[in-house]
Amino acid sequence: MRDPIIGIDLGTSNTVVAHVDASGKPVVLADDNGHKIHPSVVSFHPNGGVVVGAAAKQRKVIDPQNTIYSVKRLIGRSFRSPEVKTAMGRSPFLIKEGENQAPLIVTRAGEFAVPEISAIVLDYVRNIAGERLSSVSVNRAVVTVPAAFNDAQRSATATAGTIANLQVVRVLNEPTAAALAYG
Repeated sequence: MRDPIIGIDLGTSNTVVAHVDASGKPVVLADDNGHKIHPSVVSFHPNGGVVVGAAAKQRKVIDPQNTIYSVKRLIGRSFRSPEVKTAMGRSPFLIKEGENQAPLIVTRAGEFAVPEISAIVLDYVRNIAGERLSSVSVNRAVVTVPAAFNDAQRSATATAGTIANLQVVRVLNEPTAAALAYG
């Protein structure tokens, strides 16, 4: 398959990646362990490495300040928004105000804008897709967002794709994606 377009449901808790096979049927892609649902979690390891997905989720207990999750709640929002303030009260990792009132996530590896964390998750599932599809590279994706996302949140999600070296061909509302898959 040359130049495939993958579909990514970048969720608050989990992320799923799929493609449409030659018969036109959507197929969810599994990682090497057979898992089709990938936790939307990124952990910055003390040795300098970055782990994503199930391996990162396991680190929430042993390294909570450097294990980042639920960033979808923050994406495209102002640091001063009630949603970010609520997240700050519930998150073991540090969130501070960055340039233009953007929330920044502080880890041992440095400070990250929210789209940068989402980009790490997107890159992770893109690599899974590349392995499963035996593609030289997977560079294009449709990414789903909640129907209630505003323009800033949709734009920040597309920016995350760009950071992950994905051409986001469309940001699609989740209900629309479900209707296309089952309608």
